[in-house]
Amino acid sequence: MQKYIKAGMLTLVLALPAFIVLFLHSFGENHFELPYFVPAVDAAGKPILNGKDTVFYQVPSAVQGTIKVAGFFNPDSDAVVRQHFDRAKKLFEKEASFSVEKGAPELLIDTYKLGNLKNGKSKQTIPYNEQLVLVDKQGYIRGFYNGKDEKDVERLVTEISVLLDIYQKKEK
Repeated sequence: MQKYIKAGMLTLVLALPAFIVLFLHSFGENHFELPYFVPAVDAAGKPILNGKDTVFYQVPSAVQGTIKVAGFFNPDSDAVVRQHFDRAKKLFEKEASFSVEKGAPELLIDTYKLGNLKNGKSKQTIPYNEQLVLVDKQGYIRGFYNGKDEKDVERLVTEISVLLDIYQKKEK
């Protein structure tokens, strides 16, 4: 009798988690969201509100219906950033457009109305030659990444996948 109780308990302990995972996988759905960056501001520098919601800046040149990754770095001078950028580009070249922004940094920063380009997690300014920016299909800035930091570039790759998943679910 003891053997049957032990065997039953062992089966329950091993099978129950598997059934829970299968149940959640079959009937559950993961929902991911990405934050918006760079709120639109009025002449006084206060964020513009639409009711209680913040209005976010849209990049005019990016409203093309495609996900865009803009690289703010000198492609000739920084091999590490270029390598990370090219790896992300290879993974998503059909789903997103990748561009290295050229010209004077001041003009590009003004174009994107970002003031000083900043890391999304902190107030630390990232130098012009290391910055990657993720812009969604509507032109909203969804992330800032340090192109020299491999973990940050991995986060970029993950967040592009999340955006693609969000758009795929909206199409259904």
